[in-house]
Amino acid sequence: MFNRDALGKIDYTLFFIVFLFACISYISISMAPLTSGAPATGIAHRQIIWYVISTILALGMMFFDYDRLKRMHWIFYGIGMFLLLGLTLAQLHVPVPLVDYSHGAMSWYALPGNTQLQPSEFMKLFMIVSLATTIDKHNEEYSIRGLREDFLLLGKIALVSFPPFLLVFAQPDLGTALVMFSIIVSMTLISGINWKLIAGVITSIVCGLAFFAISWFKFPAIINLVLKSHQKDRFLAWQDPQRYSSEEGYQLVQALNSIGSGEFFNHKFNPSISLPESYNDFIFAVIGGSFGFVGAVVVILLFFLFISRVIKAATETHDPFGSYICTGIVGMIMFQVFENIGMTIQVMPVTGITLPFLSYGGSSLLASMICVGLVQSIRMQTQKFMFT
Repeated sequence: MFNRDALGKIDYTLFFIVFLFACISYISISMAPLTSGAPATGIAHRQIIWYVISTILALGMMFFDYDRLKRMHWIFYGIGMFLLLGLTLAQLHVPVPLVDYSHGAMSWYALPGNTQLQPSEFMKLFMIVSLATTIDKHNEEYSIRGLREDFLLLGKIALVSFPPFLLVFAQPDLGTALVMFSIIVSMTLISGINWKLIAGVITSIVCGLAFFAISWFKFPAIINLVLKSHQKDRFLAWQDPQRYSSEEGYQLVQALNSIGSGEFFNHKFNPSISLPESYNDFIFAVIGGSFGFVGAVVVILLFFLFISRVIKAATETHDPFGSYICTGIVGMIMFQVFENIGMTIQVMPVTGITLPFLSYGGSSLLASMICVGLVQSIRMQTQKFMFT
């Protein structure tokens, strides 16, 4: 199926960016301090193992005919929903094997070898593929569109995306739920729905956010219904981290201290700074503290370059299905990067969300690398749509 012309369409720049991410991830995790004060060298070695495994999966996905996902997407979607429902049942005190409660959420399954599986990381990818299939089939069926057809597509998007979104939000995992929401928004914007209808949806979202902001100050009882106590505490700590520096604001204060200590260009992490989850959610604070402003800017530029390569793949393919998948991946990566980096510099509230390719975590890295393989598969098969 794949000839030399197809192999010539591989985006080697994208692979090189991922290689740089792997190097930065290993070095940064190695420098990240554990709660004991020792460097996380052992965790960095495990990250390399995860990179090897995920690279093999990415290469396999690259040579996989992604168009077959149209027929298979419900299988993956069903598996993801089954695993998420298991976590929900465990919250209701139903005995579910392997469920692992940690970090204030029931979001993981404990696996042999002291590893964890986080279904929501894979569900993001499954949801992208299912939404891409739904949008593509709808647009093929209704080549002539009106308001009725657009409302119908909105309904289909909601039916596919809201069940996993609500299950993840209930874990509670606000960070991943927000990533899912960004995927939904990005794919809806390019689905072909009339811009007036989209403007109405965006207006509703803005009104919802405004209502949340008003309720935060005027109607706290409503906030208590929406947010768990630890999520509410994180918002309070975001507003005034120094006031809550011994509790929920501790991580944010330490992250700010770490980034500030890096100055313009540092060469090592300040050992006097204690930073919980330094090798995971707060890896950017380690990068800023270890390599200063220069290191932080290099990482941000690499993410911009990575996203630009995925956008390039989306615009060059003549297959709408491939474009929809790339758009979902862009929406996912962009929001994760913005939220993760933003929460370390007090631009966004602290949520449990990883920095793609850099934070330690098998589930996150596997899902991200599968996305890379999908993008490469779309690029390799672009030629067969070129003269249609």
